[in-house]
Amino acid sequence: MKTREIAEFLGGDLRGDGEVDIYGVAALKSADQGELAYLDRGRDLVESNASCVIVSSEEARQHYANSITVSDPKLAFAKVAAELHREDRKVQPNHPTAVIAESASVRADYVGAFVSVGENSYIGEGCRIHDGVRIGKNVNIRKFTVLHANSTVYDNVSIGDDCVIHSGAVIGADGFGYVKDENGIHVKFPQIGTVVIEDNVEIGANSCVDRGALGETRIGTGTKIDNLVQIAHNVQIGKNCIIVAMSGISGSSVLEDDVVLAGQVGIADHVTLKKGVVIAAKSAVYSNKVISNGIWAGIPARPVKAFKENFAALGSLPIIRREIRELKDRIESIEPFESE
Repeated sequence: MKTREIAEFLGGDLRGDGEVDIYGVAALKSADQGELAYLDRGRDLVESNASCVIVSSEEARQHYANSITVSDPKLAFAKVAAELHREDRKVQPNHPTAVIAESASVRADYVGAFVSVGENSYIGEGCRIHDGVRIGKNVNIRKFTVLHANSTVYDNVSIGDDCVIHSGAVIGADGFGYVKDENGIHVKFPQIGTVVIEDNVEIGANSCVDRGALGETRIGTGTKIDNLVQIAHNVQIGKNCIIVAMSGISGSSVLEDDVVLAGQVGIADHVTLKKGVVIAAKSAVYSNKVISNGIWAGIPARPVKAFKENFAALGSLPIIRREIRELKDRIESIEPFESE
């Protein structure tokens, strides 16, 4: 893309040469000719060899020979990067080792080596199915979705438009549900539901989304799930949520829209996190809790202000303990009062 095309794409104000070709993006310090960089709002000016820099202020605009001024440089940079580094969408022949059931309808742009597609499954236009992917029976994958190498989609799963499933992810495995019999033996509860993944969802490498026991597990539009995340059966996740690596969500919990789980968060079963709730890293929410607003932290999770107060008090315990010991020693040293 030329710099003028990028400015038009972003709706930004171009300063400098509009005919400079941009082939890729890079960090400001390491960028070279032909690359686009950005200076985030409020950051100090940095020298750069980038052919063009996205900026937000007049001062920064004057500092670089070619610049594009926008209100949010980081967001603008991300949008341009997606365009410049978009996966090749050219239609290619399916790899000869791919095994596609006769009853399946596959309209994907590309199906890679050793892919397997089960009976009565549908894969829409623009999809790209990379090497080693296994897609079960009665799966419905809509348009422009990408399944990276060695990901697995079990039977009866639905995936929407423009989704990305990364390598090693497993969608639709059995949920973890058992009932003890009279002898204490764990009897498996039926795991015959489904998974519904709505549009524009990304699921990271080696993450697992279990199918519903009898109903569905659902991931809402625009939600982004990091690597190594476990989502259990019957979980309902709303739109535009963020779930960071090594978090786990137990069965039948509900995350409403715009919820954020930071790294290593544990959510027990039948929890409800209302819209916009943020759970801080390494926190835990116990069963049947309803959390309605704000930022929560700790084990068990509590409002972040209370968590900080308790944490500060915990740090004072050695001092308090020493003072109590000193008081005890002083009391014991006082001779007992003897009445006449």
